[in-house]
Amino acid sequence: MDQTPDQQEVLIARNNETGQVGAVVGQNPDGTPKMADAKSTPLSELVKFNKGQNPLEAFMSNFIRQAKNPTLFSFFKLQEDKYELVGPAMSDIIKSPGDNADMLKPYEVEMKAPTEKVEQEQTQTAEQAPSTGIRKAPIDRNRIDWAKIEQQWGIKRDDLEKSGALDQMVYNHKSPQLFTVTPQFGDEKFSLQAKLSFRTNPDGSYSLVPHFIRNEPQLDQDFKGYTFTKEDKAELRKTGNLGKVVELTDPKTGEMKKCLVSIDKLTNEIEAVPVDKIYIKPKVANIDLDMKAIGILKNGGLIREQHVELPNGAKFTADLQYSASKRDIVFVNSDQYRQNQSQEKSEQQQVRDSWHNPDGSIKRLEHWCKLPLNEQQQADYLAGKKVLVGETKDKFGNDCTVYFQYNPEKRQPETTRVYPDRDKVVGVAEESKTQYAVNNQGKTNEATKNLKEPLQRGQTAPKDEKQQQQQRKPKGPKV
Repeated sequence: MDQTPDQQEVLIARNNETGQVGAVVGQNPDGTPKMADAKSTPLSELVKFNKGQNPLEAFMSNFIRQAKNPTLFSFFKLQEDKYELVGPAMSDIIKSPGDNADMLKPYEVEMKAPTEKVEQEQTQTAEQAPSTGIRKAPIDRNRIDWAKIEQQWGIKRDDLEKSGALDQMVYNHKSPQLFTVTPQFGDEKFSLQAKLSFRTNPDGSYSLVPHFIRNEPQLDQDFKGYTFTKEDKAELRKTGNLGKVVELTDPKTGEMKKCLVSIDKLTNEIEAVPVDKIYIKPKVANIDLDMKAIGILKNGGLIREQHVELPNGAKFTADLQYSASKRDIVFVNSDQYRQNQSQEKSEQQQVRDSWHNPDGSIKRLEHWCKLPLNEQQQADYLAGKKVLVGETKDKFGNDCTVYFQYNPEKRQPETTRVYPDRDKVVGVAEESKTQYAVNNQGKTNEATKNLKEPLQRGQTAPKDEKQQQQQRKPKGPKV
């Protein structure tokens, strides 16, 4: 690490026994370093060392002399002017010193222990210190009520396991792909596309949470207390990522947290992740990331024009950016990225419409209102005819006859229920007397006498321009 004699430095320490990592803000009475969170503690609160005056060596000597077991700690020095950018990322890297030894070597403080035994213990501790990792303990998939989830949503454990989605969902992530869920509203069951995740309930049980597709992201509404500017909306629509850190309100605690924001490209859901929860691996595809690059990414910035080579052999140039939705680095502003965007948009348009096939034709239905449809009923529905489904009960327990028909304007089927006890006509309603007289009794209404179509309920005059032209048209030449 390049240094100048008057360049001040700060220390980031790691407790090799507990895995705790923090910036050094002082020294405890027992000689151990007093540490604070490197991701939230401002530079002004840290102990600074000027190499020219040699207090760093004095601090380390004092630490080794007073600490009962100095081998429990590892120290890494960092230039003061790089702390705010690199410090948060460095604190993550230090959690796994063995895996990131080459990257940490230029920053590591050499511990000159007073005896060879201490040096050996320190070496062994550093080598044997377990990686703390970045994930919390996963959800116990055997404690999930799979029978209830299948009944409520039509989702089977086997499907999630075979797709690989369950491996991510047990770590409180959303499934990377869409699944078909079949919720029931009233007495009708629907097929909808959604990403899936688990929610931990207060009693320790788990519920399946579907993230349904939205027509578009709600960028005109406040998001956790933050209002998107015109520039924010443009950036989110362009790359899917806000590209900067913003303060959001935690809905559970009311606490303000620094977060990155992104849009899920498949569901249009706006998502955020606190900066202190972000972990960025030191290698993405074929690209090695140093601490400066990781610091830029954790602040929402771009690492521009990287030559990417994927394991499948694909090669392209792209910018790197962190996505709060994917919880990972994504490639933006590249030909590959634009192709993926186009493909995702096409897939999104297809899955939004659960009543049509990918080619736009009406999808065949095998059931309606829990009643099976025979081949003739299915064919009539596809032909746009009104289909008699059968006798059933509505959600209030009343007997009814169910019909349904495809509505081309709404591009979806509609249900009609006829109740036997309401089907008896005692008299003709006042608004329907003209319709009844013209259509059923052969009488003539002067205002509609030239119309070719039967009158509709309540109609006493031409309903549109076409009928007005029919009404004005003379019956034959004058003589």
